[in-house]
Amino acid sequence: MHIVSTLLASLVVSGALATPHRGRGPRGHDLIARTKAGTFTGFVDPEVPDVRQWLGVPYGAPPVGNQRFLPPKPATHAGNIETTEYKPICMQNGGPGAGVFWELVPEFQNTDPQSEDCLYLNIWGPRNTIGRRPRHQKKVPVIIWICGGGFQEGGGHAPYQVPDHWVQRTQSHIVVTFNYRLSVWGYPGARAAPVNAGLEDIRLVVEWLRDNVEAFGGDPEHMILWGQSAGGNAANSYGYANPEDPIVTGIVAQSGTAAQLNGLNTTAFSVLAEQLGCGDLSAEDELSCMQDADNNELHDIIRNGEGVPRFSPAADNVTVFTNNTARYETDQVAKVPLIVGNTVNEGAAFASFELNQTVAPTENETLPATQRFGCGTETEADLRVQHGLPTYRYLGAGNFSNITPRYWLGAMHSSDIPLVFGTHWEFRGNSTELEWQTSFSMEGFWVSFAADSLKAPMDGLGLTWPEYSSDENMVLFGNETGPALVVPGDYYDPVFQCDE
Repeated sequence: MHIVSTLLASLVVSGALATPHRGRGPRGHDLIARTKAGTFTGFVDPEVPDVRQWLGVPYGAPPVGNQRFLPPKPATHAGNIETTEYKPICMQNGGPGAGVFWELVPEFQNTDPQSEDCLYLNIWGPRNTIGRRPRHQKKVPVIIWICGGGFQEGGGHAPYQVPDHWVQRTQSHIVVTFNYRLSVWGYPGARAAPVNAGLEDIRLVVEWLRDNVEAFGGDPEHMILWGQSAGGNAANSYGYANPEDPIVTGIVAQSGTAAQLNGLNTTAFSVLAEQLGCGDLSAEDELSCMQDADNNELHDIIRNGEGVPRFSPAADNVTVFTNNTARYETDQVAKVPLIVGNTVNEGAAFASFELNQTVAPTENETLPATQRFGCGTETEADLRVQHGLPTYRYLGAGNFSNITPRYWLGAMHSSDIPLVFGTHWEFRGNSTELEWQTSFSMEGFWVSFAADSLKAPMDGLGLTWPEYSSDENMVLFGNETGPALVVPGDYYDPVFQCDE
C-alpha cells in the first residue's frame, strides 16, 4: 500500500493526474531521430514534459492504385520531416452508431479522418534516451500495440489508447501504435491477391522498428507485440506466421487468440467486383479493375451496400493457417513467451444496448461471447503448455465505473485496455485506489515482460507472475480482494464448458 501511495503522490507532483492536453512544447536536439528511413522531428506536450512524441511516421508506401489489396512495400526514404500530427486511419467498415462503444464509452474508438494512404505509426518515448546521451546509457524496451476492432474498425489513435502518461510515469519503455489495413482493403480474398495484406502490414511495422527504433532510444532486441480483440488475434497469429524470425521477443494477446479458419473463399471479392462493374473477368483483370475503382464508391458499397460480405482474415497458410495444432506438431510456431487472457464478462459489450436502459442483459445474451473469448484463451494456453512454451495466463475482473458506467457491464470486453495504457482516470471521473493499483500492476507486468521476456514478469509491487499450467497459476486482476493475485489455472473454466 505504501508503494502505491508513493506512486500516486508522484503522479500528482508530475502533473500526470491533470486534465490531458495535447498541445506542443519546445523542440530540441533530443526530438530529432535520425533513422535509415529518414530524419523525424517530434515534439513535447507540456502536460507530459518528459515524453517525446513522434506522430504520423510513415512505415509503408501508400497502398493505392496498383498496390491496393496487395502486401505492403516499405515507405521510401522520408528525408527530413516533422512528425507532430496523427495521420488518417485506414478505411473503416464501421463508424458512429449504436452500441456500448459508440454511445456510452466512445473513448475506445478511433474517429480520425480515413484514407487509403494510412500506413503510419506513432512513437512515445522517455525524454532522456536520445540526443546527447552517454554511449553507455541503456536503451529501453519497446511495446508495439495492435488495436482491435474486428478487422473492420480501428487505428493507431483512440483516446483510451494514448500512452503518454504511462511513459511519463515510468520513463522505462517506448510504446508504438500504428494503423493497419482493414476490411476489404486488408483482406480482399481475391483470386489474384490471396494474402491477408493487413496482417502483412503488421510484419512490416515490426521490421521497420527493428531497423529504426534505436534512433528513438528503443532496444530492437527487446520488443514485444501486444494486441487486444482482433489485435490479440493478429498478435497471436503473428507467432504462427513467423516461426523462424519473429524479431519480437514476446507476444501479448488480450481477449483474442489466433483463429483456425477454412481456406480462402474468393467468391466474396467477386461479388463486390460485380457491384463495381468489374464482374466476369479473369483473376488478374478483376484485380486490376478493382484497383482502378473509385475508393469513395468502394467505401460506400462496403458500408451501405446490400448483400456485401464481411471481409476479414482467412486462412491463406501464410499469415493465417487452417490448423494451428499442426503448426505446433511440426515445430512451426515462434518460440517466444506469451501472455494471454480475457475478462470475466466479455459478452456484456456485445449484448443489445440502449443508452438509458436500467435492466441488465440476460445471460443468454452475454454468455456466448464470454465463452468464445474464454475458450479461445484456454485452448491457446493449454496448447502452448503441451508443447513446452512459456505461457502466462490472466483474467481481468475489475468492475470500475469510470470505464464501464453501467454496473452490469463490469469487466466487459476491452475494459482492461485503459488499465494498461494508464488512461482509466481521464474520462468520467478519477479512479478508485483499487483501480490505480490494478493499473500499476498490469503496466508493471507488461513493461517487465518487454524488458526481459525470458524471466517471469514482475509488477514492481511485489508480485511475480508464475508460468501457467492447466490446473494452476493464473493471475486475477482487479478483483475486490486485491489488484493482482495468483489463483488456480482452472479458476474461471468451470463457469462454462469449452469444447474438448
